[in-house]
Amino acid sequence: MSAATIASLVFFAFSLVAAATVEFLLGAFAERVGVNRWAFSMVPALLAMLYSLIVYQSAERKIRRLGESMSRGILVMLLTWASFAAMIGWALCQTQKLGFAYSLKTALEVSGLIGGGPMLLCALGAGMLTGVLIIRKPRPRIE
Repeated sequence: MSAATIASLVFFAFSLVAAATVEFLLGAFAERVGVNRWAFSMVPALLAMLYSLIVYQSAERKIRRLGESMSRGILVMLLTWASFAAMIGWALCQTQKLGFAYSLKTALEVSGLIGGGPMLLCALGAGMLTGVLIIRKPRPRIE
């Protein structure tokens, strides 16, 4: 299995846990804008999966230390946060008749304040686990 595939699965699981910690907020917002709450809660995990596939391309050759994987994990979560906030801003702009810049500013502030802690822990945990899985030497096959 490639490093990008491993990273995508690990980041999906960790991001799902991070989204579950703030699901009350995501669910309330989804109902406010008229979106299915389960689909809306899955979006951060799917975005993290997508960005980890991109960021961890050919990581087997490039990552040599655990810190390198953890910094990539933080990058994945920053990209996920920015994309999810842009989606929230767009949804607010459509339903509340607010300007996109105001909606995006509000979404960035609220998602950063409430979801920042779980997303940071998710990034560090997923980056560390992915790094361990990439760096470790596989056992030789016995045939």
